[in-house]
Amino acid sequence: MHLFVGALLVLAGLACLRYVWAGAASIEREPPFLALGVLLIGIGAGLGVRARAAHVIARAGLGAYLVVIGVMVARLYVGSGARDRPDDRLVAHVYLLNFALTAAGVVLLFLLLRRARSAPAFGAIDLVPLGGLAAALVLGIVWLVADDARLRPCRNGNDEACGVVATALLESAERAPTAPPTPREENATRVLAEHRCRVADRGLCGLQRYAVGTVHARAGRFDAAKEAFLWACEAERSWCARAAQEPLAWTPAERKRLSAVAP
Repeated sequence: MHLFVGALLVLAGLACLRYVWAGAASIEREPPFLALGVLLIGIGAGLGVRARAAHVIARAGLGAYLVVIGVMVARLYVGSGARDRPDDRLVAHVYLLNFALTAAGVVLLFLLLRRARSAPAFGAIDLVPLGGLAAALVLGIVWLVADDARLRPCRNGNDEACGVVATALLESAERAPTAPPTPREENATRVLAEHRCRVADRGLCGLQRYAVGTVHARAGRFDAAKEAFLWACEAERSWCARAAQEPLAWTPAERKRLSAVAP
């Protein structure tokens, strides 16, 4: 049984790593799949060699996951306000079903884990799951500091995720237009600047480029800000009037470009 449960966890970990290496961009925000994959492989390998620490870590992780599921279920009906509309209630029920199935899977895995044998005491083989846990913690901290939950999907080409990042930058610029950008905002700007918008909605493409311009303007890079604003204007004419109101030293030629494509 310990080999079966260990193999399941290793396969799950390999699936997480495959998602990371494939550079997928199917969701707008994603959990730390790299850290999770390393952790699952470490625990699975530990269970395979009957390491006692693997059992302890696995049980603690499953218990913590059940608590997280409970909190997410509570937030469906408590933290997000009343769900009066039928569509909102339907979405909540779908999420609830998903959480229920996930919780059932966690409980099943916990029951299988109880039947898996482990070493009677801790030993050198416990370094396998402990090493996986340590590596996962380091990778999780890197994921948190780098803000990869938001930026990695955008970096991998998810235009909707890039739109969320751009909207956050615009809201920050509206709240504090003269404040210098934070390191996270600068990092988000680099990701947006490297992204190639491919959606048919040119307004979304203009939004992304305009958000880049706001960060450049707050950082004092006025030439780069002008270029971004003009790009947004040419991508979608609705951005032209807003760009013309930006407190930049527009030249007559640049103002002509803004007015030439203005609606």
